[in-house]
Amino acid sequence: MKKNILLKGLLFTSIGMMLVLFASCKRYVDPPLYFEEPGDTTKPAARKVLLIAIDGAVAGEYKKMGLPVLQNMLSKSKYTWEGVSDEVSTDAATWKTLMSGVSYSRHKIKDSSFIYTQSINDPQHTSVPNYPSIFSYILSSPRNDMRTTVISPWRTMVEKLVPEVLDPVVAADDVAVKDSALRRIKSGNPDFMVLHFNSVAIAGKAGAFLADNTMYKDAAVKVDAYIGELLTALKARPGYDKTEEWLVIVTSTHGGVGNSYGGPSSAEVNAFSVFYHEKFKQLEFVRSGFSGVAMKGTGSSVIRARIPDDGGLYNPGLAQQTISFKMKSPTKTQYPHFFSKMDKFASTTGWSLFTNSSGIWCISVIGSGESRIQGTTPVVFDDKWHTVTFKFMDSASKRWLVRYTDDRRIDHTDITARGTVTSTSPLTMGWATDQGMGAVTVSFADCMIFNTALSDAEVAALQCAKDITQHPRYANLIGYWPCGDGFGGRFLNKAPGATNKDFVLQGAFTWDNYAEVPCSITPFQPVAGKAALFLKSVDVTVTSLYWLRMNILPVWGLEGSKWLEQYEQEFVKL
Repeated sequence: MKKNILLKGLLFTSIGMMLVLFASCKRYVDPPLYFEEPGDTTKPAARKVLLIAIDGAVAGEYKKMGLPVLQNMLSKSKYTWEGVSDEVSTDAATWKTLMSGVSYSRHKIKDSSFIYTQSINDPQHTSVPNYPSIFSYILSSPRNDMRTTVISPWRTMVEKLVPEVLDPVVAADDVAVKDSALRRIKSGNPDFMVLHFNSVAIAGKAGAFLADNTMYKDAAVKVDAYIGELLTALKARPGYDKTEEWLVIVTSTHGGVGNSYGGPSSAEVNAFSVFYHEKFKQLEFVRSGFSGVAMKGTGSSVIRARIPDDGGLYNPGLAQQTISFKMKSPTKTQYPHFFSKMDKFASTTGWSLFTNSSGIWCISVIGSGESRIQGTTPVVFDDKWHTVTFKFMDSASKRWLVRYTDDRRIDHTDITARGTVTSTSPLTMGWATDQGMGAVTVSFADCMIFNTALSDAEVAALQCAKDITQHPRYANLIGYWPCGDGFGGRFLNKAPGATNKDFVLQGAFTWDNYAEVPCSITPFQPVAGKAALFLKSVDVTVTSLYWLRMNILPVWGLEGSKWLEQYEQEFVKL
């Protein structure tokens, strides 16, 4: 009973306190109901790609012809006439590059068998690399419901290169390619369509890959008209530029020289690319600046460049020789070797350049014994471009090693006792000679070898030479690697008469654009309507996937860049 009385007392007390509190609170009028306006609930427009690839379309010749449809596209395009396809310009190599986003230096597909080509420099018993087509990545992604189409007159390519495509079509010829595409554009719902035209290449092989060749020009004009029909049909789609955002890409897979193609000449690898979208502002990309490869790493992770066999051409022996190159390195570290023609420091003959923790450059010369030259030089490991030159010369009945940094002579050392300096080891940029030491990150440019000893004035003339053909000792130039090729797997040798003497790149290298360029290169000067960008076929691949809102995974190893991101303010609705 007492417990019930106590509970009732507590209950009445609590109620009383609540009444007091309620009475003491200030009363407010209830606010009106507020409904927040919803944001933009419009479904994003569907991104779609029409990629038109033309075999044998030499960019320079196409620019001369001024084809009407292509010209009219430019006002709403990002485009270039100065791009490249790949270092090997066969049909199989260039289509593999375009469809995989990986260059020939890695995929090694050269002929229509589409089988990996083993290089004599490849390690034995290594597994054959596999670089699938981009349609394989689409199938394994959340976008695997994408409607993909490839239409081509080349059956082998369709069956062997792109087996993952949803809608593969082998057409009789270019007219049939166009007609098949039109049917799908008018009555279907394609997301990613690749069209292959080859009549331009056929005409080039029958005559010449020149605008002055009537057959070649006629074929180009016809394909241009086909592109016009395709654009007209595309723009007639009810959702065009409303619920559908189309990126139309027109590109050449390779060029041609004379009546053939397949090699690395500029006419054969020269390619144009046009990226058309209704909201794009016109912009032409020109090749400018410097695109190089940084040497770095050791052991199995090394990135370096070597000439597999120079036939003894680049051995100084007992002759006079001058070696010069530009270098840029941010690293100061203890005794890594970075440029050499020596198998093993310091027990085999040859020469090798190295540095120390102070950032100077030193050289070891070994013949009959060693001359290790470590006198102080200006610092060159300071993340700036410098010119390093050394020469083997005879004077006053003695043999000398003379060193220069930039345009300044540093010292000269008597190496007469060394006798013949020769080595069968490959000329190497990067880590190789002293494997007990670490590596240094270093980039090269304008590497040259002369079969004579240049004078001090002639060495100074190399410093910022923009046209090496005007150098007074050009006739003595036996090796010249600008190292700014920007694509492929080699530093090409541009010396007169030099064949099979390219530096071959090794390791997981990448071509990078340098903000600071060597003084031999004129920096890009901003011009209205133009920007500096060096586009390659691998960029076409990555741009297609970027436009389709694909998540491009690093593990795929695609080499192209998502350059279009920097222009998103033109076409992305905020």
